[in-house]
Amino acid sequence: MPPTDPSTDDLRLIESEQRYQTVIQNASDMIQSVRPDGTFEFVNKAWHDRLGYTADDLSTLIVWDIIHPDAIEHCQSLFALAVTGESIPYMETMFRTKDGEKVPVEGNVSSRFLGSTVVATHGFFRDITERLRAQELEVRNVQLERDKQARYLEKMAALGKLSAGLAHELNNPAAAAQRAGSRLTESLTRRDSAMRELIGAGLAPDQWQAIETLLVDDLVPGSLTPLEISDRETAVEEWLEDHGVEGAWDLAPALVQAGIVADRLDAFATQVPAAALAAAVHWQAEGQAVREIAEIIVRSSHRISELVSAVKGYSYMDRATEQHVDIHEGLESTILILGHRLRDVTIARDYDRELPAIRVLGSSLNQVWTNILDNAIDATGGTGTVTIRTRREGDAAVVEIEDDGCGIPPEDQARIFEPFFTTKPQGQGTGLGLDTVWRIVNEEHGGTITVDSERGRTVFRVTLPLTEPGAS
Repeated sequence: MPPTDPSTDDLRLIESEQRYQTVIQNASDMIQSVRPDGTFEFVNKAWHDRLGYTADDLSTLIVWDIIHPDAIEHCQSLFALAVTGESIPYMETMFRTKDGEKVPVEGNVSSRFLGSTVVATHGFFRDITERLRAQELEVRNVQLERDKQARYLEKMAALGKLSAGLAHELNNPAAAAQRAGSRLTESLTRRDSAMRELIGAGLAPDQWQAIETLLVDDLVPGSLTPLEISDRETAVEEWLEDHGVEGAWDLAPALVQAGIVADRLDAFATQVPAAALAAAVHWQAEGQAVREIAEIIVRSSHRISELVSAVKGYSYMDRATEQHVDIHEGLESTILILGHRLRDVTIARDYDRELPAIRVLGSSLNQVWTNILDNAIDATGGTGTVTIRTRREGDAAVVEIEDDGCGIPPEDQARIFEPFFTTKPQGQGTGLGLDTVWRIVNEEHGGTITVDSERGRTVFRVTLPLTEPGAS
C-alpha cells in the first residue's frame, strides 16, 4: 500500500487544530491554559468577555493576578497538585475581573504533558454568580415563609414516601394474584383435558371412586421437614417414570403436596385401567394445583383489602375531622402502611387494651407515629427491634415507642424538636419531622412528648389527655 501523501496529513492536522480552536473559542465556559510558572499560554473569548482583560493584558499577567486575594491560598495548593500531573475534578474559587469585581466560579483542572513533564494546566470554569444569587434568594424565601412552606414540603415528602411504599406493598399481592390467575387458566385447561381422557376411557363407578379418593386428608404432609418432602418427591417421581407418566418432574411436588405417596400410588394403580392411569394422575395433580392457586388468590385479595383498610384508617376517611378513636388502631394502621420499611425490623407490642378511646383531630396523630417510627427505623439501620407500649397514667394515655438503635447524642437531645434541626446526613432529613410531631402533640392535642436516649435504647414518650382537646 503506497504511503499517505504528507501534504494530506498536514491538511488534516490543520483542520483538526482549527476545529479545536473553534470549539475552545465558542465555548460558554471560561477556558485557560496556564504554564507551570503561572503565565498564560492561552485563554478563550468567554474568559476575556467575563473578566475584561485584553489580549495585551494577558502577556503581562500571571494566574495569581486574576484570583481574588481571599482565594489565593486555596488555589495555590490546588495549582501545586496540578503542576505535578494530578487532576482536579472539581473546585470552587473566586476570580477577579480587571475592574476588581468578584466572580465566583466552579470548574476542573487537568494537566498537559510533554513526555513525562507537565507543560501546562488546562482549566475549565463557569461563572456561578447567578446560581449563588438564586441560592441566596431561596434561603431568604425559606426564612420568610419556612413555617408554612417547609412544613407543606415535609408533608408532601412524607406522603410521597408512604405512597411509594404502599404502591410496593400493593404491587406484591396484586402481582401474585395476576400470576395465579394466569396459572389457573392453564391448570384448568390441563385438568379438563385429563377429565376428557378419563371419560373416554369408560371407567366404572368404583374406578371413579378410586380416583376421587386418591387424595385423603390424613396423608397431607403437614409438618414434614424439607428433607422428608424431598425424599417423598423423589419416590413419587420415580414411580411416575416407571409407569410411563409424562411430566413426572412437574407432577411429583403437586402430588406430594396433596398427600399422595408412592405406596398410595401402588394401590391406586391396581384400581384403574393402565390406559387411564396417566390421565388420572394428571387430573389429581392439576386439581391440587387449582386449589393452591385459589388459596394464593384469596390470600392476595385479603392482603390488598387489608392495605386499603389500613389506608382508610390511617387517613380517617369518611369520618369527621374530630373523633374518638382507639389509639391502637392508628398505631396498627401506621405499622401496616410502613410495612415496606419494617420488613427486617422486629415489632414488639405491649398494649393496654383497656385504654378508652381518645379524641383526636383528623389523622394528624398518625403523622406522629409515622415520624417517630421512621426515625426508629433509621436509628436501627432497618434491622433492629422497635417496642410500642401503651398504658394509662391518671387522666392521660401514654404511648412509648422504643428502639435499640444508635441513640441520640446527649448534646442533641435538647434540640431535636427544634425546627430545621436534624442529626441525619445532609439530604436525608429536613429537621421538620419532630418539630411537626411536637406541634401536633402539644398544640393540637394538649399533650406532651419527651425523649430519653442512650446508645442501644431510645424512648419517645407521648402523653395525651383522655379529655377532648381544649377541655379543662
